[in-house]
Amino acid sequence: MKAEYGSTTTAYFAYKSMIFNPSGTEALKGLIDYLSANRPKSPLIIEARKFVEDPAELEFDFNRMCIGPYKLLVAPYEGVHISGNHVMNTDETVRVAEFYQEIGLVIDDQFNEPADFIGNELEFLYCVHALAWEQKQASNLDASIELKQLANEFITKHLGNWIAPFCEGIRQHAFHNFWREFAIELHHFIINQMNDDVNSPEPC
Repeated sequence: MKAEYGSTTTAYFAYKSMIFNPSGTEALKGLIDYLSANRPKSPLIIEARKFVEDPAELEFDFNRMCIGPYKLLVAPYEGVHISGNHVMNTDETVRVAEFYQEIGLVIDDQFNEPADFIGNELEFLYCVHALAWEQKQASNLDASIELKQLANEFITKHLGNWIAPFCEGIRQHAFHNFWREFAIELHHFIINQMNDDVNSPEPC
């Protein structure tokens, strides 16, 4: 992705890429590049470098926890965490999808995951921050601030309400230290986003 989109946008891109493609070498290298530039003391950098040559084990571990085919150890769906049961495609899923529609995003019918899948929520936030950055560069400051407000609202109403139990589940069930450190970094990042000021000098 374009580095000039800013560190926040780059972070969302790095985290969502690992969720969508945990065995992808480019996704892993992108995560390392982001952390090296912004979180150089993170233990996740060391863990990530262990798998650059062969990240297949990372996908196996993630799928074992979050995808199946057996019982999910860590549900990657907002509705499951918010409802307190194992039901998918809840009213919360619909409310998440409505946020996506505000910037014209829809879930591809060929994609098997619902709107409230963790990867989709990170993808949405990446897109909003990328759009906000573009609007800022074009001197459309009001539009940039409105997009940042949309991102903050989404985190407050959705991702911020379940990121802690999701990341804690990853920390408890992961085989590899990579995913434990990934969960720590992701949780730290989202919590910082929740505390971010909408009028900060770098809105993306």
